Amino acid sequence: MSKRQAKSQASSARAASSVFGAGFGTSSPAFGTSSSQLSYVTEPPDLSFISDSNVVVYFRNLSKKDSTTKAKALEDIQSYVSSLQEPVEEGILEAWIKIYPRTSIDNAKSVRQNAQTLHGLIAASAGKRVAKYMPKSVGAWLCGLYDTDRSVVEATQNSLRQVFNTNEKIQNIRRAYQQPILGYCCNAIDRESALTLSDERTVSPDDAEAKYIRVISACIALLGSLLANLKSEELSKYQSDYESLLADAKIWGFASHTDPVIRRSMHRFLKICIAKEQQDEFDTVKLNLEVVSKAYLSVALNSDQIGSAYDYLEALFVLTLKHPKVWTVEYKSKTPVERRLRQYLKKGSQSGPREFWDRLVQLFRIVPREVLPRSGADAEELLNALHGGIVKKDEPRSSLPSAFSAYLDIAAIVSNSLSKEDQEKFHATFLLPIVSQYLDPTPDNSDWTLPPHSEVLISEAMVIGNMPTIIQKEWPRFAEAFVGDIKTSAPEQSKDYKRSQDALIQQAIRFSSIQEHVLKSDKSSSFRAVFSKACRLIVSDALAVAKNRNGKPYGAAGAVAEFLHRSPSLVFSNREITQEVESFVQNDLPNLILSPSSTHLVNILYSLSEHPAFEASWNSALQAALNAPESSAKAGALEAILTSPRLPSSFNLAVSNSELQSYVKSNVKATLTGSAEWDSFGRILQSPSRILSASTTDEILSSMTQSLSISAQATSALQGFRQIVKLYPSLLRNFVSTSAGSELLKNLLLASESPYEEISQEAATVNASIQTLLTAEADSKKSVYNVIQHGLRNASHTSVSIETLVDLAKQLVKPESSWEELTSIFPNDTDWGSALTPFLQASPRSSLAITNPLSGAVYLAQSGGSRIDLKKIPRDADGYSSAFRIAQYVAKIFVTGDKIDPEKIPLEVRRSFLHKIILTLQLASDNLGLAGANHLWAVYSPDVEADVMSWMKDAHQMITAELKRQEMLWEFPEMDEPILNWALELFDARETDNPAEAYYVVRACSVLIEDGIELLGWNTQKNEGVKDLFKKIRAKNDILSLVAFLNAFKDSLAATKACERMCNELIANITGLNIEIKPEEGLRQLVLLNTLLYEQDVLTQIIAKQRAIFFVKHVVLWLRNSENSLPIRAESCRALAVLLPLMSDIYGEHWGDILDSLAESWAASSELDDQPGKESSIPFVHASLKLYACLRTLTQEGDPNDDLVDAWKESEQKIATALVNLLKHSQHFPDDFHQPLKIVNDVLARQIARVSLEHLESSEELFPLLYVESQPVQQTTYDILHKQIPAAQEQISIEAALEKTISRLPEELLSLILEAPTLAALADTNFERSMPLPLRGYLLSWLLIFDHLEYASFKVKNDYIDHIKEGEYLPGLLNFTFDFLGHSHNKPVDVSKLDITTWTPDLEPPKRDTLWLLTHLYFLSLRHMPSLTKAWWISCKSRPIVVTLEPWTEKYISPPVISAALQSVTEWAEAQYSSEPDSPFTIRVSPRAREITASYTVDEQTMSMRITLPAAFPLANAHIEGLNRVAVNEQKWQSWIRTSLGAITLFNGSLIDALTTFKRNVDGAVKGQTECAICYSIVGSDRKLPDKRCSTCKNLFHGACLFRWFKTSGSSSCPLCRNPFNYG
Repeated sequence: MSKRQAKSQASSARAASSVFGAGFGTSSPAFGTSSSQLSYVTEPPDLSFISDSNVVVYFRNLSKKDSTTKAKALEDIQSYVSSLQEPVEEGILEAWIKIYPRTSIDNAKSVRQNAQTLHGLIAASAGKRVAKYMPKSVGAWLCGLYDTDRSVVEATQNSLRQVFNTNEKIQNIRRAYQQPILGYCCNAIDRESALTLSDERTVSPDDAEAKYIRVISACIALLGSLLANLKSEELSKYQSDYESLLADAKIWGFASHTDPVIRRSMHRFLKICIAKEQQDEFDTVKLNLEVVSKAYLSVALNSDQIGSAYDYLEALFVLTLKHPKVWTVEYKSKTPVERRLRQYLKKGSQSGPREFWDRLVQLFRIVPREVLPRSGADAEELLNALHGGIVKKDEPRSSLPSAFSAYLDIAAIVSNSLSKEDQEKFHATFLLPIVSQYLDPTPDNSDWTLPPHSEVLISEAMVIGNMPTIIQKEWPRFAEAFVGDIKTSAPEQSKDYKRSQDALIQQAIRFSSIQEHVLKSDKSSSFRAVFSKACRLIVSDALAVAKNRNGKPYGAAGAVAEFLHRSPSLVFSNREITQEVESFVQNDLPNLILSPSSTHLVNILYSLSEHPAFEASWNSALQAALNAPESSAKAGALEAILTSPRLPSSFNLAVSNSELQSYVKSNVKATLTGSAEWDSFGRILQSPSRILSASTTDEILSSMTQSLSISAQATSALQGFRQIVKLYPSLLRNFVSTSAGSELLKNLLLASESPYEEISQEAATVNASIQTLLTAEADSKKSVYNVIQHGLRNASHTSVSIETLVDLAKQLVKPESSWEELTSIFPNDTDWGSALTPFLQASPRSSLAITNPLSGAVYLAQSGGSRIDLKKIPRDADGYSSAFRIAQYVAKIFVTGDKIDPEKIPLEVRRSFLHKIILTLQLASDNLGLAGANHLWAVYSPDVEADVMSWMKDAHQMITAELKRQEMLWEFPEMDEPILNWALELFDARETDNPAEAYYVVRACSVLIEDGIELLGWNTQKNEGVKDLFKKIRAKNDILSLVAFLNAFKDSLAATKACERMCNELIANITGLNIEIKPEEGLRQLVLLNTLLYEQDVLTQIIAKQRAIFFVKHVVLWLRNSENSLPIRAESCRALAVLLPLMSDIYGEHWGDILDSLAESWAASSELDDQPGKESSIPFVHASLKLYACLRTLTQEGDPNDDLVDAWKESEQKIATALVNLLKHSQHFPDDFHQPLKIVNDVLARQIARVSLEHLESSEELFPLLYVESQPVQQTTYDILHKQIPAAQEQISIEAALEKTISRLPEELLSLILEAPTLAALADTNFERSMPLPLRGYLLSWLLIFDHLEYASFKVKNDYIDHIKEGEYLPGLLNFTFDFLGHSHNKPVDVSKLDITTWTPDLEPPKRDTLWLLTHLYFLSLRHMPSLTKAWWISCKSRPIVVTLEPWTEKYISPPVISAALQSVTEWAEAQYSSEPDSPFTIRVSPRAREITASYTVDEQTMSMRITLPAAFPLANAHIEGLNRVAVNEQKWQSWIRTSLGAITLFNGSLIDALTTFKRNVDGAVKGQTECAICYSIVGSDRKLPDKRCSTCKNLFHGACLFRWFKTSGSSSCPLCRNPFNYG
């Protein structure tokens, strides 16, 4: 040994002797004289060396009692240390090390967790400087690893890893600081207690005890870790210290501590000690066996071990295995160890796990023999104690099997040391009751009850020791008792019948199961004879009972069935009993098949399936069941025969029985109609043998398929398919591949779209399951293909939706599929063309000239159209025709079919699809803009519109993608320009004589070319080719093709000579054309001219003015001639609207002629017709309104034409009247789904809005227009009436004042609000597009009523309000308003972001726009009719409205109402002051206080009152109080106050009326009053008027003045006339 090593060991020894000098457990202090680190009386740390004052505060907070304060202080110190750029200062390090051990054991989890985290941070920051402080902190630090809270343990682990980043380094801590760790732990164990660790003055006893337990358990665990992790040579350095520790009884006494945490730590510590002895020969327990024996056997065996029972048993087992003499030689207690063992067994497992019992058996196997009983009496005591522990009430029931297994093992161990006589008595007493209780349970022996299915345990008990001998004697008795139970079982009439019979069957199961298990044991030969005899007895007597009592005691039949099933060898080993059973089955069983024993009789029957008589017996039993009348007994018997779990797998008798097959089919049909359930059929499907024949299966599935289309049977059919998919999927797999399988798939898909959620979900589930089955079946896929093709080709109410067909197609397609495989999922081209033809050949509606891209060309497609009634074309449930369904399907397949590569589809097929998609797109565009234009679909609703819009988006995506793909394929060898060749090919491909079809074909070609040019770009070098192509098409004289071509290549042909020449030619031709002779030619020329003029603006610049003048003058004559067709007049208007600006400076009569013709045409209009096959007036009205707008623009130029201006002024009244006439006749059908009409109504509304008010007629005839199905018409009508009302009310007010008549609101207007809408009526209304027009008309009518109230005089307004009150109109509005705003559901809307004082239409989304308008109307109701509104609220029967309305009104409505009311008072007061500047009456308004003060000055004295408005005014009453009373007595003053308040309450809340009433009362009181002849004042010093009159001179005096006169003058004479004054 080197000198350095010797010196190190010597110093260590000195340190150890100083630390452990007094020895562990002695009375003197063991660890020096300094106070403990953990004690609460430890002196505080020195904080004077800490430089940061904030940190000093943090440390001082750590000494506080409150755990939250300490946790916060620790977090603050963490933040401070984490923010340091340099190592932590020494002052902080010393202070923390001083306080850390005590903080680390705090009661609060958060404090302990933060303390461990902070310690790691400080140690990491200090670096190597922390080494000198480690001895003081290492014990507390490592103890944190064994804290009872997981979060503290994790915090400790993390803090250790911050400093010692490997396990090896952490291991080195234990080795390097073994001495201080050992000292820390021993000090805590030896010296600390609950009272030293916590201050009893501030800590509860429970918290103090919890801290002590946590500290002690952690220290014990830490000591164990030292022993476990350190090698012997390391431990031997402090061997004396370990010996002192382990020799102390105190530490071993923790094995029986009251807390389980400490006990578990101690038990683990003992196991570690013994393991260390075995590994390193470091004797830790061997030297202290007497102390350990006392602690673990003498004390702990009889102590409470709940929570540590298994750990204790483990420790005891290890201790016994290593040192068995702790039970004998080292055991020194006065109480025998045998008694302690019995006490321990009597406690049971003490809530331990089931493994407890297995370990207990192992303990008994190694316990010294001297401890085990050697006499029968001792054995009985031991087994009684063990049995008592097992059957304790608090013993876990789940552990009973393990407990009784241990019981049997321990009984076997104990009985081995007994004599033969004692053994027999012992077994009969402690094992036989288990067997008898299991076979026939009785309440008296309930302590011996085993859990169900404990046959294995019973069989083990029966073979222990000499139990076989005992069983041979007792088993016949058990059998006879069982037979007695069968014979005396309860009859059918007894209330205990079912319980009695079920008990017999369970007893038979137990009886036969025990025999079955015992015969599998090694000692089976000892039991076979007695078991066979018992079986014969039971089976024979049970059959007799079943036969004699007509099968009613089903327990008897059940017992026989169980014995035949579980012990056939025992039963059939005797020929007599075999013959008896066979005879019963052949002769008696068919007669009893409908009895309650049917299920068990069938089991008996199938137990004889290998016997010769089985087939005949089975047929007899089945026939007996089938021949019986319908009953639950019959159904039960047949179900038992067909679904018995004991049915042999090779059984095939049922398939060939025709009567049985018919019965099953009829049963299924009854189930489909709801007369039965699917459970029976499901069990037939689950049968282990085949029951249904192939024909039966097909017929059943076909009937179920048909039931799917019957709504009353669909749910039941789906349940049946669900059963089949779940229980017998191959049945469906075979069926779907047949022709009927396609019908099944189609009906399933249709059912999945049912409006009933239950049916749709169930059908979708079944369909998904079937699709999974069909994934790999080629024949089955063919059925699915048929479903798709049928769904596309045929449209009916039973058609599957397109979305479902698309999903179906996607499931069938794989990325590697070829075109041959893809063909089956695409529609047949011929079928698609045939479906489209009727729609293409039907004449398009002429009103579409406004919206379609070819404009007036639609007029040319009217003649020769098909006469097919498009409404009669078959459609699906959504109203979609097959043509539209195919288009939807193809577009979705191309857009969403990720698995389909379009390049695999042949080019000609893709081009055909593309052309048909564009054709369908044109039809859809027309039908979408004008509902019923071609009836491509027949249902017109917002949902259908959204569906169509979605398809159109998909179609455009498909077109775009296909154009990109075909870009390189348009080139032909013989020409240079591919896009021109493509265009030529499209136009030349038109081969039809039907004008309507030709129109749609060229229109589709035009749109397709436009899309191609926009997508692929345009090269100006191609313009020459376009010109050549233009010449070719013009040469054909095909107007439709020419119009379409001009539309498609409008940019390429712009400003070309060909177009200029053509335009001039057309103008010249039309100018010289006689329209009466050649109307068709004139129309074609006009259409072509307008196409040029509107598509190419530059052409107007090259038209000669003189030519234009001649053209205009000629065409104006066409316009004036009402005999000309509407299309000619419409196209004439369009041409004039373009050419008139060219000649705006030309004077002449043509201006007046045009305006007169427009006025005459509009005035003659009776309705805007738009009937199929007829000329529609809508395009003409639209074109004429555009022409009128053009003329208006010309009149507003800087230097307008005088003739035009004169003609305009002369015709203004006629035009206004004609426009209003148009407005009246635009109401015959709604324009929501009529885009042309909506456009006309918009234009009409804009023109009427600009007409001077003086030219508009009276309002009575316009009121009905508020309810037309057109928002522009409604709004225009409202605007006109809204403008007219102020002037009209002014006139009415004057007339009412002069004639003193009662004013009434217009009856036409009131008729519009007669019937208020309801929320229920709007339940299905869609607000996405706009506010429902009937509702809008109703609310606009109310706005006009409030306009009447707003501009009426006071008298007229009151008359109007009385009129509204008489008709009870307001309650309907308010009821609907607060239903819609959510008050009736206690959920009023938030209107804080709306300006409720006004309303501007269409600024908000429709739903919010409605909320805004309703709130605005409520605001107007409170402003103009507060008394009626309040009366409605008071009488409202809806409790939620009553409760929620006032606070809602106070928050959102009352502030602007009050503001408006106060503003009106302010304006009125200013008007009063302006008219009477010297008036004594003054008004002061305080808006913030919601107050109005009215003052009246008389003789420099002021009388005043104050009106205060509550926050919920006018729902809450205003409050009036008198501030200063002058000149009147109190009674009259209060009368004035009440009168003013009545003016507010009774006269619609008018504050001005209240003020006027007050002023009028004061004026009346002071009017005519003379001054007092004494004081020369009207109001005296007592604030009274002169009221004492002299009877002679008639002068008035104040009473006070007169009394003063009398007093000073010494006379009672009148001051003026000197006559005696009669004071009375």
